[in-house]
Amino acid sequence: MKWKTNLTAALVLGGVVVAGSGLAWWKIREIRIASRQPPHPEMPQAVSVSNARQVSWSPTAKLSGTVIALQSVVLRNEVAGTIREVRFDSGSLVEAGEVLVTLDTTTEQADQAVAQAAHRVAEAGIRTAEADLSWARSNYDRMIQASEARVAAVADLDRSRSELMGAQARLERAMAQLEQAQANILQVSTLIDKKTIRAPFKAWVGLRSVHPGQYLPEGANIVALQSDSPRIFLDFAVPQEQAFRVVPGLTVMAKAPVLGESPVAITVVALDAVADATTRTIRVRSVVDNPGRVLRPGMSVEIAAPVGDAVEVLTIPTTAVRRASYGDHVFLVVPGEQADSLVARQRFVRLGASLGNDVVVLEGITPGDLVATAGSFKLRDGALVMPAEDVPFASGTPAAADPAPASAKAPPSAADRGS
Repeated sequence: MKWKTNLTAALVLGGVVVAGSGLAWWKIREIRIASRQPPHPEMPQAVSVSNARQVSWSPTAKLSGTVIALQSVVLRNEVAGTIREVRFDSGSLVEAGEVLVTLDTTTEQADQAVAQAAHRVAEAGIRTAEADLSWARSNYDRMIQASEARVAAVADLDRSRSELMGAQARLERAMAQLEQAQANILQVSTLIDKKTIRAPFKAWVGLRSVHPGQYLPEGANIVALQSDSPRIFLDFAVPQEQAFRVVPGLTVMAKAPVLGESPVAITVVALDAVADATTRTIRVRSVVDNPGRVLRPGMSVEIAAPVGDAVEVLTIPTTAVRRASYGDHVFLVVPGEQADSLVARQRFVRLGASLGNDVVVLEGITPGDLVATAGSFKLRDGALVMPAEDVPFASGTPAAADPAPASAKAPPSAADRGS
């Protein structure tokens, strides 16, 4: 029985060896056949492309600006008193001259009635004094005639003259009393008017913090007013060394989340007459359209102010730049060895300032070079490229392919990149 078991094992082992040998022969045969087949063609990578272009650019400094209303006041009461009525709501729009707050004027109205009564008494006193003056003048005229006819004594003439002068003095006194009564009426009326607080101009009111029955001492804050206007001021400060570049009429750019993604042009209207003694900066006032009141007084806005003369610079889209530890680089799109083919060539660059969605290239490419933008992360040096849109080479001469692979090109030094 033992020899039967050994025979079975030998047969199984032999079958496994034969099957393995056949499988190995078949695999080697397939590999040899595949090696004789032509390689699969490389598929081009679809990317967006753009030409490097020269633009005029002025170096700018980022400054912080503050939004200020064209007119802005905090209403305060000139005289103390108790609030009788509040006629505005928080955040409402009020017209020029509109009554906002009235204070209690009970005492002043009583004083006004007294002053008006005194005025009437003074008017009556004037009428009495005028009558006395008329009688004294007539009597004096008669005494002059009698004295000339030698029928009246000199003493009687002197007495009538004295009575005339007294009547004139009483009339002047009555007129002064009338003027005093008129002044008292005006004084009380002015006090009543001061207890009626009005809006000095069309404006948006702030948050209400006063209520009827509340006592206001003299000079208490009532509410802040910001003028309602389609335009608004933006104030910012520039270093004294750069102040000569900022003049009225200059257009600078402002950026804030409420203004949208694109910067907004603002116009400089005035510069302060003096520099700040602490910061050595000069305050600049600009004006900007403010539709929809998106800018509110007190908001912070980023300002780009010029700090240099305009120069011609070379720019490419920011998406074209690939950043790496060994250096920033781009991929140029140039003609390949095969007809109608385009390939990517890695090129190290030295970058400058960012201009919105573009970046300044200081070194590494030339105007008109075609660079890969969106999708350039898929590229390697020598990879086939298929532009995602039509960009004619006529806009610039494509750069020639590098004779050596990108790995052989020395990247810019750390000093160059830092400069």
